[in-house]
Amino acid sequence: MKQISLRLVGTAAIAALVFLVASCGDFKKSSVVNPPSNGSLDFTTYVALGNSLTAGYQNGALYQSAQLYSYPNLIAQQTGSQNFQQPLISDPGIGGRLKIVNLVGPVIGSDPAQGGSLLNATLNRPYNNLGVPGAILYDLIDTSSFAAKAGPPRNNPFFNIVLRSSAFGSSAVTQALNLKPTFISVWIGANDVLGYASSGGTIGTDPATHSLPTDLPTFTYLYNATMNALLQGAPNAKFATANIPDVTAIPFFTTIPAVVVNPTTQQPVTVNGQFVPLIVQRHNASGNLYVGQANPIYDLILLTAMDSLKAGVGIPTALGGTGRPLGTQFVLDSLEVAKVRSATQGFNQVIASFANSNPTKVVMVDAYSILNSIKQNGYTADGVTLSSAYISGGFFGLDGVHPTSRGYAVVANEFIEAINAHFGSNIPIVPLSQVPGSAVLAKGLPKKILWPNIHLSDLQPTLKLMQQSDLY
Repeated sequence: MKQISLRLVGTAAIAALVFLVASCGDFKKSSVVNPPSNGSLDFTTYVALGNSLTAGYQNGALYQSAQLYSYPNLIAQQTGSQNFQQPLISDPGIGGRLKIVNLVGPVIGSDPAQGGSLLNATLNRPYNNLGVPGAILYDLIDTSSFAAKAGPPRNNPFFNIVLRSSAFGSSAVTQALNLKPTFISVWIGANDVLGYASSGGTIGTDPATHSLPTDLPTFTYLYNATMNALLQGAPNAKFATANIPDVTAIPFFTTIPAVVVNPTTQQPVTVNGQFVPLIVQRHNASGNLYVGQANPIYDLILLTAMDSLKAGVGIPTALGGTGRPLGTQFVLDSLEVAKVRSATQGFNQVIASFANSNPTKVVMVDAYSILNSIKQNGYTADGVTLSSAYISGGFFGLDGVHPTSRGYAVVANEFIEAINAHFGSNIPIVPLSQVPGSAVLAKGLPKKILWPNIHLSDLQPTLKLMQQSDLY
């Protein structure tokens, strides 16, 4: 497979796709590289399990030039892991990759949803990176047909792309163990709450209701069963796990304010000195839907609301709108936000408990605290400053959900630093300045551009595809 070389600071610089850097706080990390050493750890056969965050999904798609910067591939490079194989998808990938196509509106376009193909499909063993976009916790041990998940209700092609054949193992966990791994990373569970959140609370992964996040007893059983199967199947391996970020803190939920915005100035409209809340469907204290004003402090408006807002939905007639409410599928109201955060906290307690019960084998990366700190303070390392602001911050890509290459490098570094601290290794971190920037540019555009006057409505086709096709 194609390799990248980031192990030492002195390696050749990697050309950036684009640099979109915003000023932010000083959550600073050192990028000093000490003499590399894995210590007692054995990365000869490193295997990664997870979802789109493990796969290296970026800008609404899975594609080779992004997969090279998946956090597992970066860890493999830094540790010298041998023959780390990923299911590489030729550019522009699968999923409808978003890219900047103009410097003035419409700014964002997308590639065909099925524009790429699997480059190393004939590999006669499981891939080392078994991250499946759209996977929930249950999917790691599920033995049902990989191909069947490409059809309704999942409509997700990636199980068949990543796992391919039951001859390699009937589940993701089985395939991982069949590689006889010496080190395993597991980052799973975000989709057990993100599915609910990204649908505005209209669908979910709870097996009883299908309208809530996965319930805590089910998550607890599945997580412990999954991790125990891995520990028992690879008794000599060491593990790095990560907990679940607060998904409501990502740009998919934080970019559009819950108030009326002037489309020309992009500033909130004021009447008598007060902001004007959007008209939305939201829940009352009894859990019943009603039409009313959004709570600008606690309600979150999804990026998928852009088409409706552009058509005047959610905007009072006195301000030129239709007066009709934004549907509940576009709003995560305060009660739903509370459910998301409660589920996340419960899941994270389960993940932490397992790691704490197996201290000689397992280290946990506190992704929840790390990403919250980046949201509040930004992140600075190796002369690069990132924030969680949509696009301009450089940490998240155009889909508002998944990190950029630099964002994934930050994730890799947090894994590496946790591994070093816990196991006494001295694995060098990834120099962020040698990792490409934050957006894909269409041919003919300058390689360095300023923050564009972006039209969020141009994201709508790919965001809808992601939401409908279980690709989170």
